[in-house]
Amino acid sequence: MYRHFGKRAFDVVVGSLLALVVLPVLLVIAVGSAVVFRTWPIFVQPRVGRDGRTFALLKLRSMPRTAPVALDKYTLHDVRIPAWGRLLRRTHLDELPQLLLVPFGGMSLVGPRPEMPEICDRYLPEVLEARQSVRPGCTGLWQVSRALTGMIYEAPEYDLAYVANVGLRLDVWVLVKSVSAVLLHRPIESLDDVPASLLPVASKSSARFGAIDEAVEGPSADSESLRTADG
Repeated sequence: MYRHFGKRAFDVVVGSLLALVVLPVLLVIAVGSAVVFRTWPIFVQPRVGRDGRTFALLKLRSMPRTAPVALDKYTLHDVRIPAWGRLLRRTHLDELPQLLLVPFGGMSLVGPRPEMPEICDRYLPEVLEARQSVRPGCTGLWQVSRALTGMIYEAPEYDLAYVANVGLRLDVWVLVKSVSAVLLHRPIESLDDVPASLLPVASKSSARFGAIDEAVEGPSADSESLRTADG
């Protein structure tokens, strides 16, 4: 019931309230980014959402406009990022505009991180189908885990666990954990850190969901782990 009706109602009500609360903060940060980078402060990029549909993901600009559109995430330190941009990325404040998409149905508060179209072919079809069976989220199990430092497809077990166990209590837990992960720098180490009662449908072991070499197709992350300059 929650998956098909309650989750959307939760997104509309709570998402609208959060969007209103953060709007003044978002505007202030947008002005700061416009001044620092001397360009339009909103970064727009196509991402793949529910049912494989492409939508425009919004972020506050945190890197110079001269930065490559796509670059290797593991060599991101090679790009000269101003202190303002580093602050936005470290606190995830650059993600705030995505809350504006929630009331309109483009995203959910909690769900899999939306992937770039050019990366989708690195997933096994069943993994991709599972991820795209729900709306992408502003936050999620992968986003509050230590796996956030890598690529999404390197740890598909987080999104697969979420999709198998969508529920109100899990969504609330992830939202609360998102705050502690940002403010206290306490991400979860693995799915074993999630209360067992929130993941009743499937085992939390990586073997249940498939290790990275079984769940991902395509080149290794070491050779082609791409992310956007502001993604």
